[in-house]
Amino acid sequence: MSSPSSPDAPQRLFLALWPEDAERRQIAGLAARVAGSQRVRDDHLHLTLAFLGATTADRRAAYEAALADWPALDLELMLDRYGYWPQPRILWLGPSRTPPELHERVADLHRRLRDCGFSPERRTFQAHMTLARRFPGPAPVQPPTMPVRWLNCEVALVESLREGAGTRYRVLRRWPKR
Repeated sequence: MSSPSSPDAPQRLFLALWPEDAERRQIAGLAARVAGSQRVRDDHLHLTLAFLGATTADRRAAYEAALADWPALDLELMLDRYGYWPQPRILWLGPSRTPPELHERVADLHRRLRDCGFSPERRTFQAHMTLARRFPGPAPVQPPTMPVRWLNCEVALVESLREGAGTRYRVLRRWPKR
């Protein structure tokens, strides 16, 4: 179990697109077929929009205030290809074409958070969902037989809690789809 933390201790946070049960089951099935025992836990499947890192209560409140009027993310993602990053040995699932609206929304998200002291990563945003860590590679050559059609993605503020040798994710807040 995770150790109790003081109310003043920073939380390790990120913002992500959080799949609903139907999409999660389909993605988990793909992960089981291609990644086997090295796959990410089913309840950890998500698409990160911004890694916020160690976040104080004041900073978290500022982030949430900055996103209070953030409009619903009404788009369709087609997760239809596998990819592999040799360093850090990540097998992922993503769209072969990321909708321009998603890039625009991530840029808007970064602008809003930057005003609260957030520093976005330098690398360009690439929509992907990690299926396995420490995966020996390479990615499957064939695309998923049943691509995942993900509509009206819900945004979640998620805490990453250390537990023993692993982690557990806890959704703290969701921004509704509509």
